[in-house]
Amino acid sequence: MNVPTDRLLIMVIVATGFAVLVGGWAIGLVQAEVSGIEELALQAGIGVAFLLVLLAGWTVFSGIDEERS
Repeated sequence: MNVPTDRLLIMVIVATGFAVLVGGWAIGLVQAEVSGIEELALQAGIGVAFLLVLLAGWTVFSGIDEERS
């Protein structure tokens, strides 16, 4: 997995699955329960959490590449 395009492809698959499964579920709950400024804040928080999970996945893949080198 030391080719960046392989890692990028895996991250696209992970991001899509995570966004549909967890992001869609969480945003659906937010829209059903909250309205107004709280809704926007919670959606922004969910978006930040989503990006942090992707960054963590990228870091893990980078660590695997460094261990193999």
